Amino acid sequence: MPRKPIPLLLLCGLVACAVGARAADPLAGEFSAFLRSFADSPVDWMPWGEAAIARAKAEQKPVFLFVGSFTSELSGAMRRQTFANAKNAEWLNRKFVCVIADRDERPDVAALYEAYVYELKQVSGWPLNVWLTPEFQPFEGATYLSPSEDWGAPGFLKLANQVDAAWTASPAACRRRAAEAVAQMVQPAPAVPAWNLAKTRARLAAAAAAWRAAFDTARGGFGDVPKAPEPELVRFMLGQSPEDRDAALATLRALAASAVRDPLDGGFFRHSSDAGWRIPYQQKTLSDQARIALAFLDGAKGADAKSFGQCAGGALDYALSRLSLHNGTFASAEDATGDAYLGYYAWTEAEVDAALGGDSPAFKLAHGVLPAGNVPAEDDPSSQYARMNLLRSVAETDAQQAAAAARLLAARDRRPFPPRDDRATAGAHGLILSALTRAGAQLGDPRYVDAARRTFAAVRADFLLSPDGRLRRMAGSALPAAADDYAALALGCGDYARAAKNADAAALCARLLGQLEAQFFDPAGGGYFGAPKPPGPGLFMRPYAGDDPPSAVPLALLAGVPHAGTVAAALSGSLDESSAQAPGDQLLALASFAAQDSAR
Repeated sequence: MPRKPIPLLLLCGLVACAVGARAADPLAGEFSAFLRSFADSPVDWMPWGEAAIARAKAEQKPVFLFVGSFTSELSGAMRRQTFANAKNAEWLNRKFVCVIADRDERPDVAALYEAYVYELKQVSGWPLNVWLTPEFQPFEGATYLSPSEDWGAPGFLKLANQVDAAWTASPAACRRRAAEAVAQMVQPAPAVPAWNLAKTRARLAAAAAAWRAAFDTARGGFGDVPKAPEPELVRFMLGQSPEDRDAALATLRALAASAVRDPLDGGFFRHSSDAGWRIPYQQKTLSDQARIALAFLDGAKGADAKSFGQCAGGALDYALSRLSLHNGTFASAEDATGDAYLGYYAWTEAEVDAALGGDSPAFKLAHGVLPAGNVPAEDDPSSQYARMNLLRSVAETDAQQAAAAARLLAARDRRPFPPRDDRATAGAHGLILSALTRAGAQLGDPRYVDAARRTFAAVRADFLLSPDGRLRRMAGSALPAAADDYAALALGCGDYARAAKNADAAALCARLLGQLEAQFFDPAGGGYFGAPKPPGPGLFMRPYAGDDPPSAVPLALLAGVPHAGTVAAALSGSLDESSAQAPGDQLLALASFAAQDSAR
């Protein structure tokens, strides 16, 4: 039987669908949840890799590189606002080879281009928008770009058009600009200064004073909004002067009774958008639960022991109940920042009354629920929480309060669950292993002892690539681990080995530290590279590891890396004696090393 001709409109539709499917195919099957979220984008994205490099060289078109992450709200904003626009996408597809990378999956790519954008514009942040030559060398870049011009700063299309005009006018000039940038970035690191305990103590004291000056005496916490828990900074301040310790304890007490601590599941949000800890950023991560739990465990002494122990336990219980996976590994993050989930953590008074009945009055009083909502209008300019309540925690929870919270949590669980990134890094597993181990020993709770044992077993089964201690970055992925993965997992294994008297954990810790030194250590600069040697395809140099806390250098010091003296000397030399507010993880690790050196 002869085939009937396909109507023209139907044929056009089939072609359009085929083109759309073809554009989405490279991302639809990707391991990264962040990359998969771009699969329906009209932009013809290619994941970072050899195929994208080959295409750029073959077509001799400039490359537009976008680096973001699942937990970056501005990455999602650009996906929805800029890259979903069909007109923008058609222009981008015509002018550039469009490449995308997940900063969590590819920390080597992220570290390299973060360093480039900082060198170029003296700004940092996520996401990154970078334009490269067909040889994958950068000649223009920026962090987040709004859809249109914003407060005098160029919008995405304005900068992209400037890049296109420059390339069209003179590819050679763009290549020269890229070569100059590369030459500037490949300068050797300064020589490591000699270790000096007295100078280091002075620098630590100056840093503590600088942070103490930024302490919010009325509400706890350090610095301006958005206000973050800063767990490593709190841990550092706990070990300094009595005034510093008081500021750290006040911050922990404020967090314990804040909306940043979820009273229903015990987990901690990433930060607060207001100074009073009343409006949490609606995202929770595995690494934050571990880091915050360790801070509360450090402070859990005297009158605060019970309250802080509950806070540490709540963070870990959240990780075990909401982020634990069937194979013993953990998910990375739960993200309710999208428009569809803005009300996930919010309640009207009527909803609380309906869920709790006669227990509602006491619960509302304890957790700040008001008839007209508890979010001040001045802190909610878009009125997204009008007449809604964001629940604050109480310092200590009794059995009756816990039972009411469990009933309200069951009601919240009937809401659509926010998206979750199911793949945490090896480093995040190291942090949670450390926190579970500490909690098991300090709180005397066998649940955390058992959880630490299961986590160690899962790490060995799902992250080890070879008996010599080489790691994968994420369970199920072929991508190798980064320096911070080796350091953090060595820290967790070392803590577990000592607490459980486990020889296998001690041996693995030693192998991980050996791999960290062999693959990433820079003896000339005393730091760690963000990529093993040689750097992968498309990377024109080995970048230094990123410094988002907790980062490789402080983690390596805390884990007891073999070249700790060199690492500590380089870190101490990087601190200004006048002292700016140095990152808390660096201060914590340096103070720990200085204390050990002083005791020797």
